[in-house]
Parts: sequence; structure tokens; C-alpha cells
Amino acid sequence: MPITTKIKLSKEEKIEWACAVAIFTIELGLGIWLGKHKILLGDAMSRTANAFYVLFSRPYRLTSMGLVWNPLPSVLQLPFVWLSKWNRNIVTSGFSMSCVTAVFASWSVKALLGTFRKLHVNRMTSYIITFLYALNPYVLFYGANGMSENMMSAAGIQILCSLSLWMRKGGASHLIAMAFSFVIMFLVRYEAVPFAIFVAIGMAIHMLVSPREKKYYSAHKLEPLWYIEGSFWITFLPIIYTVLVWILYNWSITGNPLYFMNSGYSMSAYSAYYSDYGGMAGAILFVFKRVWPFLIYGITLFVMKAIGGKLFKYDSIVIFLSCFGMTIFTFFMISAGKSGGYVRYLMYPMMFAMGFVPYVINAGKSQKKRMSYIFMGVQILMIGFFAWAFKYSSLFREDILLGIPAHSEQLANYINDHLRNEYVLMDSYRTYYTIMNVDDVDHLIISCSPNFDECVSDPVGNHVDYIVVPQIGSYGNMDALNIAWPNLYYGGELWAQEVTDIGEFRVYKVKR
Repeated sequence: MPITTKIKLSKEEKIEWACAVAIFTIELGLGIWLGKHKILLGDAMSRTANAFYVLFSRPYRLTSMGLVWNPLPSVLQLPFVWLSKWNRNIVTSGFSMSCVTAVFASWSVKALLGTFRKLHVNRMTSYIITFLYALNPYVLFYGANGMSENMMSAAGIQILCSLSLWMRKGGASHLIAMAFSFVIMFLVRYEAVPFAIFVAIGMAIHMLVSPREKKYYSAHKLEPLWYIEGSFWITFLPIIYTVLVWILYNWSITGNPLYFMNSGYSMSAYSAYYSDYGGMAGAILFVFKRVWPFLIYGITLFVMKAIGGKLFKYDSIVIFLSCFGMTIFTFFMISAGKSGGYVRYLMYPMMFAMGFVPYVINAGKSQKKRMSYIFMGVQILMIGFFAWAFKYSSLFREDILLGIPAHSEQLANYINDHLRNEYVLMDSYRTYYTIMNVDDVDHLIISCSPNFDECVSDPVGNHVDYIVVPQIGSYGNMDALNIAWPNLYYGGELWAQEVTDIGEFRVYKVKR
């Protein structure tokens, strides 16, 4: 007879799953609303486009997704892209990317509620704190808009929830949960690597100082190091393996193991267009103006620890490194001119602080209720601030303005109406949303096409009929056609005849 295992959930676990489903539904509804009102963010839609190329650009292959951005946000959209063969609106409206980030938003809620339960925090307190977090306008927006920040935040919350459970209760299962969450985080954002380093430092401090951990190794001078090493292998081997595999893929496909870091489409290349913030001194003011609201949750954690009489415990260092380490890293990247300094790059302290809220309240003993009320009050104030900021602050409305390139759909309509069955060459760096709206993608020669480089270097000899180039300047400078033919957009070339202007884009007929 077959052996079957029936998983029986407790009442509390069923409620947790119901809460996660509720958040997913709210986030997806908001995502549909954003798509209806054409609030589509460029970076989010680019990740959808990467998945789109896999199933719409011949030859159909997974490498069409590219090797610059981390693959998971695009891979998870492949089923939706397949369905979009019958209804393109599934991807062009942002529905597919909203589904993915809504799942991650619900994951963070499930992780928080589960940790509250395991650390025996009052049930109603747990629900209120978790929903005040999930319904914060900034958190809601990123749970619905398809951006990778929400996905990294969810993985980070799970990691820090598991870390806090391990610190409080021990158990390899929490390290294993951290291990696979780190893998997910790396497949979403490269910042997973410095975050893992900060967490590793915190773990080492805990293992060297915690009386409970000291019971697991002898007084031999190397025994603590062996214990730390063993714990690290459990926690970090999967992410190390994933990083190495990603490097191997880059090497085997492009011949450059660090293609994702230094190619013409990478953040390293893009950093040439970042603003100079005035070095270290200028970066301090620039970062503080953007990051201060996100620091408040973390600062409140330390206020709560002080109320509970636990401020000067070693775990304060662990919490500080875990919550604020990424802010420190991002600050140095901005001061060195290696980051654009967008507000969303600085949002993580608010999310990561949530991972330690159950742990801090659990340690509060007789002050648990007081600590909980303080944190709830801060959450309500921050909900009010972000509701105001999204309407009135140019800083915190920044991402709403970083949408898909204007006139992308008009360009697609022109190609559909006038260039059907013609071979059109374009770099997908700025035309990604146009490509997703073209009816006959097979007649497009784009960045993932096998003959793209040859066509860029010699459009005439490779039988290209038309080419599309974005305006020179800023993002347009990274377009492969503008790099190969820098005089084309303004000066023209003998082999190209301008046909039309559509916003920032110019269409040229190739003369043969």
C-alpha cells in the first residue's frame, strides 16, 4: 500500500495562511489597478520583457533572458508569458509581474506571523503589527509593482525571522531555512552577497558570546572556530554554490565569467551616468534625506530593547548589522559613484527590522505590552507619512516617475501598421516595451537575437530593412546602435534614410 503523509495544520497556522492569501489578493488588486492606469515601472517591465524574449524571440531559448539582471523575477513569469500567446495583455498590463511580487508580499506576512507564534507573542498583537507593516503604502506599492525590491525584502524578512528563532531556540532547521532564503535573495538581487556577510558576522558574534551556544563546543581554542565553520557551511553553502553556478553560466555562454558585472548592459557600465554626489560628505546629506524614514523601524527596535532592559546585550550588535548593514553598504556605493542612489535602494532597513520585531518583543518580559504599543504607534505614524509622501514628496514619488519609455506603444503600433514583414533592428535596452507590443516579434532583430552583433556592425550586409534608435543622451548612450554609429541619430549615415520620429525614437530605412 502506498504510504501517504497528511499534513495537519493547527488553527493558528490556518489563520496565518488565510492572512497571507488576503495580502496576496490586496497586492494583486493594486497591481491590476496600477496596470489599468499605466503606472508601469521601467525596471519591473524590463524583467517581464526578459521572460518575454524567451518564448517570443527565435530561436526560443532560456539564454534570451540575458545575464545581467538576476534571473528569478523573470523565470517566475514564464508561465504567464506562455499564456500571453493568447492574450498579450497578461504581460503588457503588468499583471504577470504583479502576481510574482504579490506572492512574495504574502510570504513575508506568513514568515512574520509564524515567527510571532513560535516566540509566543500575543496573537492579536502579532496580527496588528504584521498588517500595519503589510498595509504601509510603501510596502503595498512595492508588493504590487513587480519590482525586485519587494522580493528581496521578503527573503530578508524570512532570513532574519529564521535567524532570530535560531538565536532564541537553536536548531539546524532555522539555518536551513536561512540557507535557501539566501539563494532566493541572490537570484533576485546581487546585494544578497553583502547582506549575507553582515548576517554571517552577526551569527559569529552570537556563537562566540551566547551561553547557550557555548555548550556545543569545548574549551579547546580552535573548537569555537570549527563550530562557527560548521554552522556557516549549513547556512551559506547553497548561496556560494549558486553564485559559482551563475559565474559559470556567464563564462560558458559569453566567455566572460563576470559578464553580469562588467558588460555593456551591466550596472558597472550604467554607473558612468550616475551623478557625482560630492564624495563622502555630499553622500551623507544625499543619503540621509532619502533614508531617514526607513531607519525609524530599526531605531524603534533599540528603543524597545532599552525599555526591556536589553539594550546593552550582544544581540544588539547582531540586530544592528542585520538591519543597517545594507544601508552602510549602499552609502559607500553611492559615495563612490557606483550606485544611482534611488530611494528604493535605501528602503531595506524598514523591512529587515520587521524580521526582529517578534524576537525583541519576546525578550521584553513584563514590558511586552508596552513595547508592542510603542511599535504599533510608530507604524501608524509611518503609514501616515508615506501616504503623504506618495502624494506630495518628489523624493518618495521618484519611482512612479521612472516608468516605461514614453511613446513605446506608438512605436509598436507604427511597426505593426507600416513595417509588417520587414526586418527591424533595435537594441532592447530602451525598446523593451515596444517589443512586447509588436505583433510579429519573429521579424525583429533584438539584443538576444543570434545575429544581433553582426547586424549592428553591418546593417546593409546583413539585410536589415529598418533600424530604430533612441535619442542620444543619458540612457540612449548605452544603446548598441548609438555606440556603433554615434553620428546616426543627429548627423545621419549614408546607408540610412530617416523615416519618422516617434518621441525619443527615430526609425531609419536601410538603403541597399
